[in-house]
Amino acid sequence: MKDALVIMGPTCSWKSAVAARLARKLDGEVVSFDSMQVYKGLPIGTAQPGPDELSLAPHHLVDCLEISEVWNVNLFVPKALEVISEIASRGRTAVLAGGTGLYARALVYGFSLMPSDPEIAESLRAESATPDGCARLREELAAAGEIPEDIARNPRHLARAVEVFRITGTPPWELKKRNEEPQKGFRQFCILPDLTKLKERIRKRTDAMLERGWIQECERALENGLATAPTAWQALGYRDIAQWLENGRVGGLDAIREILSNRTIQYARRQLTWFKHQHPGAVLIDVQDFSGDVPQRILDEILVHLEK
Repeated sequence: MKDALVIMGPTCSWKSAVAARLARKLDGEVVSFDSMQVYKGLPIGTAQPGPDELSLAPHHLVDCLEISEVWNVNLFVPKALEVISEIASRGRTAVLAGGTGLYARALVYGFSLMPSDPEIAESLRAESATPDGCARLREELAAAGEIPEDIARNPRHLARAVEVFRITGTPPWELKKRNEEPQKGFRQFCILPDLTKLKERIRKRTDAMLERGWIQECERALENGLATAPTAWQALGYRDIAQWLENGRVGGLDAIREILSNRTIQYARRQLTWFKHQHPGAVLIDVQDFSGDVPQRILDEILVHLEK
C-alpha cells in the first residue's frame, strides 16, 4: 500500500492547489480533512476546491453532506481510512489536504477522543460541585500517579479526567502519551507561510469571497436551517454574517469585511501554532515569497522530499 500524503497548513496557504497538483502528478486522489468543506451549500465560505482543482483529480469528503448532518473527528477517521483504502485498492495515491488540525492529528497519530459515559460524567459533575468533591476526585486520581496541575486545579478538567480513568483504568495524560509517533502509512508536509504576509493574503481572499457572494450564500444557508445545524453552524464567518444581517447591516460591507478578515486571521494564527507543535515528523515547508506560482514551488519541494 502506498503511503498517504498529508498536506497541512493554515487557511489560505495554497493547500487545495498543491494537493490537486500533487494528486495529478502521482496519479492520485484528494481526500479533504477540512471539517466544514464536507457540507453542501457552503462552497464560498468554506473555501472548497474550485473547478481548477477539481478538474485535476478526484476529490473525496467535499460537498457531500447536508448541513443538517453531524460531522466530527470520530466520524471522520473511520471514513477517511475507508476512502484511503479504496484509493489504494485502485493502485493510486491518497493525497490528504486540509486545515482542521484535530482531524489530521487523529488520523495520522491514531489519537481518538477520550471515551465518555454520560451517567459517569453527570455523577462526577455533581460530586465536583460539593464542598469536598474535588478533594475526593483528586484522591481517586492520585492513585494513577502525579496529577498535572492544570487538571488538579480545574473542577471541570478534574471530573473529566476521573471519568476517563474510571472507564479505561488509565489517566488521560497517559493515554495521550501513547500517541506521539505517527502511524505507518503517512508522510506529512506542513505549509508554514509568513504570518505577516498571510494576513494580507487573507484580507484579499475575504474580499474575493464577498464578491463571489458569501453573504448571499449565508442567507440561503440560514433559510435552509444553518443556524440550528449541529456542526455546520460552527463554520468560520457564518455566525458573523448572520449577526451583521440581523443587526441591519450596520457599517455596511466594510464592517463585515473587517470582521471576517480579522476572524480568519485569528484562526490562521491558531492553526500555525497547532501544526508547528502537534505534528512531529512532518516536513515543514517555510513560505516567505508570495510572488509567482507559489503552489508550484511548494509542490516541487514536496517532490524533492518524496524522492529521498
